[in-house]
Amino acid sequence: MDRNEKIIKNLENALGSLGWFMLFVTIIVVGLTVLTLNGVMDTPYFNNYFPLGLSLLITQVIWGIRFYYNSRRYPSYFKYSIFALVFALIQLIFLLSNVY
Repeated sequence: MDRNEKIIKNLENALGSLGWFMLFVTIIVVGLTVLTLNGVMDTPYFNNYFPLGLSLLITQVIWGIRFYYNSRRYPSYFKYSIFALVFALIQLIFLLSNVY
C-alpha cells in the first residue's frame, strides 16, 4: 500500500467515524428539540428548529462526501452522494431563508 492509498483509507475511516458521530448528535438534537417544543423541558438553545436544521445540514454534507469517496470502490454510491448533497443544499436554502 503506497502513501496515497494509506491517506485515502485514513480519510475514509475518519469520514465514516465522523458521519456516525454526527448521526448520533443529530438524534440527540432531535430528542432535545422535541422535548423542548412540547414543554417537557426548558432549554433556550432548542426552542426552535435551527439547531436541528444545522445538524442535519452538517450530517448530510459529511455523508455526501463519505459516499463520494466510497463511490470509487462501489459505483452505486455516487448517486447516494448526489442525493445527500442535494438534500444538504435544500437544507442550506431553508436555513438561509430563516425557515425554522
